[in-house]
Amino acid sequence: MRRQAFQLVAAVVLTGLLSACAGQGGYGFGGSGSNTGIDRIVLTNNSGQANVFFVAPPPPLGGGIPPQGQFIDKNGLPTTPVPLVQVNAAGVKGSQSVIVPDATFTWTATLNTGEANYYSNQGGIQKPCSPATPITGEAGLPDVSPFSTTPVIWVQLAGGGYAPLAPQQLSQTVYISPAPENLVTFASGKTNYCIALTAVGNGAQTTTEVAVTSAP
Repeated sequence: MRRQAFQLVAAVVLTGLLSACAGQGGYGFGGSGSNTGIDRIVLTNNSGQANVFFVAPPPPLGGGIPPQGQFIDKNGLPTTPVPLVQVNAAGVKGSQSVIVPDATFTWTATLNTGEANYYSNQGGIQKPCSPATPITGEAGLPDVSPFSTTPVIWVQLAGGGYAPLAPQQLSQTVYISPAPENLVTFASGKTNYCIALTAVGNGAQTTTEVAVTSAP
């Protein structure tokens, strides 16, 4: 996978996560099995930075470019490629931030319709998320959870390419796309909306706001 193919613009609010940003201290690695409980979940992007996740939508809202590789739908049929942002989860235990290496997580997502902020850079600057807005003629916003026909959470296939995350599927890494542009757009005069992404596993949970924007 060519990471350069991602034009990523992302941000994240970590609820119940680390109070410090990545780069402040390090982590130890434990040998505990996946049945070991964890105290919190650390989320990072593909470069290892925390608190910085956003994805540029494709035209006409933005200029996001999908990664190379085939995209398939829930039926295993080819579907339209979309821009993605990578989100990695790791379980951390104890005051020494020991990582439980084989902890795995389930994930879900919803479109944000209320007030929230996201971190726009590694320095901790926050910006507001605008509410996701249905396009004209749509009665409401779509379901973007793994249970829906319009998911925004993807996993990378062993042979290359991407498929929607299945309900209750366990994964340490997922890829988040904008919502379908024939269903969701920006609020009037705004340049972003946010997707609330939740990871759950080994006794811990965290929720983030992934910003969909071309102007981080």
